[in-house]
Amino acid sequence: MILVTGATGKVGGEVVRQLHAKGVPVRAFVRSAEKARSLLPAGVKLAEGDLSDAGSLERALAGAEKLFLLSAPDPRQTEWDVAAIEAAKRAGVRYVVKLSAIGASEDAPVMLARWHWAAEEALKASGLPYTILQPTFFMHNLLMFADSVRASGAIHAPVRGRAAYVHVGDIAAVAVAALTGAGHEGKTYVVTGSEALSYPEMAEKIGAAAGKPVTYVEVPKEPVRDGMVAAGMPAWFADDMIALYDVLNAGHAETPTDVVATVAGKEPIRFDHFAREYAAAFGGAPAEAVAAD
Repeated sequence: MILVTGATGKVGGEVVRQLHAKGVPVRAFVRSAEKARSLLPAGVKLAEGDLSDAGSLERALAGAEKLFLLSAPDPRQTEWDVAAIEAAKRAGVRYVVKLSAIGASEDAPVMLARWHWAAEEALKASGLPYTILQPTFFMHNLLMFADSVRASGAIHAPVRGRAAYVHVGDIAAVAVAALTGAGHEGKTYVVTGSEALSYPEMAEKIGAAAGKPVTYVEVPKEPVRDGMVAAGMPAWFADDMIALYDVLNAGHAETPTDVVATVAGKEPIRFDHFAREYAAAFGGAPAEAVAAD
């Protein structure tokens, strides 16, 4: 049995779906079973609770042999991860795959990356066999601009650098390969797409998929940060998002790796595929089917 935390999120949900499709026994750790039933395949076992609730975590881990550890961005993130690692060890879990972040280090300019690094160190010190996944920027993050693209045909962001954006399906595929295969213990995998793209290039590809012109407009960081806070984002998170843009602009995420191909045994999903997959969200005609590139 594999326990997946963060199981109703983009990556966690895809890990659950891919494991279930392979016939691997999987248990989804979710805050709301009712919500999870509408998002996950029928037949997936559910365990209700959250990482801050030690009792629910202990119950969810009972009988689990492996753990896919994904925690939500929060100032308590390291605390939650460490608690899950310790609980997994007590429960007899034999292997942990942790979703971290590209650039995780003690002196990273992004708080989230520092929190992930601290959890990585705790996992390494736990004595549990582990694999760490450090994905780059998600293609799916571009969906935050869907409303703007539908309304005005434009994407506004303080970005001028390139990054090797990765599809969440590929992150999940690497996780599933590690969870169900052999030889991944003690490894840290930087998971990326196959091509480094700029925002103008992605805007053009979204426009091609949606069947309308889509332009990119670079804007200053300060108004973007203020707009995030005005929309309800915690100030620390808004500051971290701006720091992530600085990482992107500095070119720290533009080099593709071969992890998806060598670990998951597949070609990475290209951004053109993502754009067609979500053409309707950007105001285009719904794609009845999108073949893998």
